Amino acid sequence: MPQGSNVMLERRPIVPGTPALFLDRDGVVNIDTGYLSDPESVTLRDGAAKMIAAFNAAAWPVVIVSNQSGLGRGYFDLCTMLAVQERIEAMLLQEGAYINAVFLCGADPDDISPLAKWRKPEPGMLTTAGLLYGIDLARSVLVGDKISDMQAAASAGLCRGFLVEDCFTSSIQTIPIHTVNHLSEIFPEFLLS
Repeated sequence: MPQGSNVMLERRPIVPGTPALFLDRDGVVNIDTGYLSDPESVTLRDGAAKMIAAFNAAAWPVVIVSNQSGLGRGYFDLCTMLAVQERIEAMLLQEGAYINAVFLCGADPDDISPLAKWRKPEPGMLTTAGLLYGIDLARSVLVGDKISDMQAAASAGLCRGFLVEDCFTSSIQTIPIHTVNHLSEIFPEFLLS
């Protein structure tokens, strides 16, 4: 079985003490096609760049936290995973949006190595970002498309989660979870009210 790998990419500085907008990648930033391995097939999710740009303008760092088990399963290699990530970020930049940091967990679901501590629903990517950058996790939020995203947010002590097009929120009681149909429903001013 191929070995996975965890990757952290720093793109822009993050001011310590600020809350962050954490984003799952596939299904939130881009359309989830299942083990995305072709940079040319990347399609941004409608409203993703606009939402990210709004948080950029409000000085919220934007951090991607994404399970990429296709790496550990051997469906694609590290270079391919990084090429897809580069394409996503290039497309966002074309629309005036940018990412501050990226955390990718390449562990497959059966992995019991230390790599798996980053795999959502574990909070490892979020807590590592908090420690590395001094992010205020208690005021941070996560936008995801799976219940495992919300479980990671709750375990990391985030204040709120946004679940895109999913209504299975009953098992998480420790943080408020808002189900949204479109990313335009998530904006910095909403979080300050």
